[in-house]
Amino acid sequence: MVIDDHELFSTSLTMALRGLDFDAHQIPVARIPAFLSGMAGGPTGLVVLDLDLGRDPDGNWVHGSDLVKDLRGLGWKVLIVSGSVDQPGVAAAIAAGAIGSVPKSSTFDRLTNTVATVADNKSIMTEAEYQHWLALHRRYHAQEVELSRRLNRLSNREREVLELLAEGHRAGSIAERFVVSMTTVRTQIRAILTKLEVNSQLEAVALIRQGNQQR
Repeated sequence: MVIDDHELFSTSLTMALRGLDFDAHQIPVARIPAFLSGMAGGPTGLVVLDLDLGRDPDGNWVHGSDLVKDLRGLGWKVLIVSGSVDQPGVAAAIAAGAIGSVPKSSTFDRLTNTVATVADNKSIMTEAEYQHWLALHRRYHAQEVELSRRLNRLSNREREVLELLAEGHRAGSIAERFVVSMTTVRTQIRAILTKLEVNSQLEAVALIRQGNQQR
């Protein structure tokens, strides 16, 4: 099964695998929930899974690493194929049970050979590589927990002020928006920097953007 929101890539890979006598099929992102709910007790195999799957019909971003645990629970092997440089995503997927990853920029020969290796029940990742990915996942997870700890210190109004700073608003326009004095906004900004343990608005903005990417 090929799960990827780039139709040209998924179609090309599916056809290439069929040319090697694999029973290959595509699964559109919109059909992922139905696939997961309808495959319990059915035949299994290998899922070639992209990480960046775009948005679902409800407008929510779908990340491949969030699907790995459920796929593994149903008995599927999962191979990550991603076009983005997403080390945290790959690490999370491998920690959840993916058997390895291969860049989408690889040649189709490498992609199909990797699938053939997996189909032959051979490993595509050494124990050292596996432990490396697990260590990366633990580090990234610790960073996420620390970021959440800092951001959760902010009051609702402080978070609103920081979001506006991230959008490029200056203190003056923020004061006008909330009908408060410049002194009040500057006090709020100082409180934000203190709670986030940073020294500048640029650092604070970087943290809120990072936090928004994780949601």
